[in-house]
Amino acid sequence: MHRSRVCHIVIDVDDLDRGVAFWAAALDATEEPLGPQSSGIYRKLRLPDSDIRILLQATRDPKTSKERVHIDIETDDVEAEVRRLEALGATRWDHQRERGFDFWVLRDPWGNEFCVLQPEYPELLARRRPWPDPANEA
Repeated sequence: MHRSRVCHIVIDVDDLDRGVAFWAAALDATEEPLGPQSSGIYRKLRLPDSDIRILLQATRDPKTSKERVHIDIETDDVEAEVRRLEALGATRWDHQRERGFDFWVLRDPWGNEFCVLQPEYPELLARRRPWPDPANEA
């Protein structure tokens, strides 16, 4: 008898410091320390509401095609969330309107795709703290 679970979602980046800065801000995550044998290749982020970690992996391999695995970020205001992520360095790639859904596919600074969509789990989203309104921070 054994157990298994998803422990990481791995994202390739060519600059670990920039990767931590972008994804920690994008996901409200905090960095967890790694041993010296791993920290030159990996950086680990703890999400505020999940036991799954984001593992950033340093690579010099160029992105060549669409990801087969990606992150979905749910939000109660898609456009506001897209603008927040763009301010962090994401770019809009594809606006999808299909099968009753209206969402954006974005790319992080390394070209990795991720989606911003309407709430799938509103009861879980309601537990998250709201992002500050940039218009009120001036």
